[in-house]
Amino acid sequence: MNKARLLFGIALVVITLVSIPAFSQDAPLAPAGRAAAAEKTFSGPLVKVDAAAKVITVKGPDQKDMMFSYTDDTQVISPDKTVQGLSGKTGAQLKISYREDRGTNQATKIELVEAEKK
Repeated sequence: MNKARLLFGIALVVITLVSIPAFSQDAPLAPAGRAAAAEKTFSGPLVKVDAAAKVITVKGPDQKDMMFSYTDDTQVISPDKTVQGLSGKTGAQLKISYREDRGTNQATKIELVEAEKK
């Protein structure tokens, strides 16, 4: 009887240890202590691009400037496909998808919105 309990206990421990890594791969967890940031969108005319600081500034509907940090991984949807290509397009309408992270707005996608042709 004791041998059966011992074998059952070992089998239970092995099954538990094997299933933990498989479970954790199914659903990645947010970093400890922080909830995953929801993605937001913002639209407005381009004010400026600071390529050295990797920051793009867009004017909001309330006429206040909104700044967004970008990285090499930020998706850019424009003819040039680069943020630097937007620097000469001051006033162009942009749609920016971003996440708030530690007090900064991290752009995940920057889209040049073409004006409708009549």
